[in-house]
Amino acid sequence: MPIRHTDKGWYWGSKGPFATRAKAQQVATAAYASGYKEENTMNQTAIGEFIGYLLHSATVAHIMHLQSKSYSQHIALGSFYDEIVEATDSVAETIQGCYGEIINGYPAMFANVNAEPLSYLESLKKFVADTRTDMPQESNIQNEIDNVATLIDSTIYKLKFLA
Repeated sequence: MPIRHTDKGWYWGSKGPFATRAKAQQVATAAYASGYKEENTMNQTAIGEFIGYLLHSATVAHIMHLQSKSYSQHIALGSFYDEIVEATDSVAETIQGCYGEIINGYPAMFANVNAEPLSYLESLKKFVADTRTDMPQESNIQNEIDNVATLIDSTIYKLKFLA
């Protein structure tokens, strides 16, 4: 289970709050040493929302790309919507392979396609950073999410500095 921090303190899964991260880690270590094993299940709702949000970002970026009057913005968004679907597909397939079940918790999602592209990508960056802790923590899955984060950061760079 992940260790997380809230305004009440540190938690290991639902256990806590603890005054320090070290104490939460100590509880986790003791639990594992006593034979605790995590169930290998996935949070269908969180994962479905994460994957759906990323896939939806391709459509939003594509519409922004078509509406752009800036050549550099047009090119940056074109690269993003070309690559984000493949990167997201890789995350989803890695999760499904790791957990041996199909993701089925996809909600309906929509975003404002008239938003400024840089603001949208920055909000997408924040979404990925904030929700990746709800995703499975296996390193290979987190590496795939790192690839998505890299694509977002690269696109933000292009939108900010290649205008």
